[in-house]
Amino acid sequence: MSAGGTVKVAHLVSHPVQYFAPLYRRLSQEPQIDLTVFYCSRQGLESYVDPGFQQMLAWDVPLLEGYRYTFLSNVRRNGRVNGFASLINPGIVRELLAGRFDAIWIHGYNYITHLLAFAAASVSRTPVLYRTESSLVHDRYFQRTLPVRLLKPLFLRTLFRGVDGFLSIGTLNSEFYLAYGAEPSRIFHVPYTVDNRYFVEAVASIAPERERMRAELGIGPDDIVFLFPAKLTPEKAPLELVRAYERVGSDRKALLFVGDGELRAQAEFFVSARGLRGVHFLGFVNQSRLPSVYAMSDVLVRTDGAFKGDWGLTVNEAMACGLAILSNDAVGAAVDLVTHGENGLIFRFRDTEDLAAAMRRLVDDPALCRRMGNRSREIISTWSYEQCVAGILQALRTVVGREQAVRA
Repeated sequence: MSAGGTVKVAHLVSHPVQYFAPLYRRLSQEPQIDLTVFYCSRQGLESYVDPGFQQMLAWDVPLLEGYRYTFLSNVRRNGRVNGFASLINPGIVRELLAGRFDAIWIHGYNYITHLLAFAAASVSRTPVLYRTESSLVHDRYFQRTLPVRLLKPLFLRTLFRGVDGFLSIGTLNSEFYLAYGAEPSRIFHVPYTVDNRYFVEAVASIAPERERMRAELGIGPDDIVFLFPAKLTPEKAPLELVRAYERVGSDRKALLFVGDGELRAQAEFFVSARGLRGVHFLGFVNQSRLPSVYAMSDVLVRTDGAFKGDWGLTVNEAMACGLAILSNDAVGAAVDLVTHGENGLIFRFRDTEDLAAAMRRLVDDPALCRRMGNRSREIISTWSYEQCVAGILQALRTVVGREQAVRA
């Protein structure tokens, strides 16, 4: 720890992520934290083929502004982040062995570079903070192969013995850490967040255009608009949503698909064959245009969750934009952010009729839908970067202080 109580933190992450950059900027404003982000790949800064969206894309929001960062050389030259051996960045070993950092914050264990960082941290006695969005949800719905069931607990329990502090994004994430041997006293609340202020202000500025934008799509001012902002892949279950939409029955509704993927053609065929009105496929929409889509919408729908145990940051975004939430019980964010009947409705995973009933309830009661949207904005206002900063500071004080005591 440097003079004045500043903690020098190295943060290792695979590549620039649009959701993480605002947090890095906020942490860099914190006088007690001296942050350097180490990237293993430049993916996201330049156009690349996303297999889920099935197209070239590059994020159109600033990913590198407002904080210190370094790109580590990758032994694998293609620069793609697409498998355990795709990231091999030995430079992180040199950085930690040089002893310039009081702690390293590692995001995930999915790549060889992550394991190199764990090994180097052990040798250099650098305290490790660990954060991921993993949960046990997948294991509750799907049967793992025998090798995975046998080896995963052994691997994670061994890995987690080298972690000094676990940064939990929410309830299911804490449950994951505990299941593989983490001590409760070493788990710190660092919630998965988005830039709430950005979405609140952006939607407020666009709100006067809401009816005009809807009218361009043939959507009435009082229709309940359901929004599905995700890749159109089997894991995201867009076909489940169009089947549920068909069962709702009312004409005072619309459905926006924002995304692309392998199931788009099948979903479009279903809509056409069944003569469904009000369904619009808008394709991939980049980050800067998302507020316009949220401004047109009333309800966010999440039908995925169990395949990868994802958190679902679009829930955060939609709540900041004042939308009600329809989520199945396998989405991580729903456990912490959605109260059934208060700011949204929870339906059973892969239960199309349960989803249809939830959609029907909101179409039949627009006032309830509006109240839920207002409540969403209230709830998400307390799930912010300030909580992240507080949790990281608490973790650093604990693990850095513990290591200094051991060295003394």
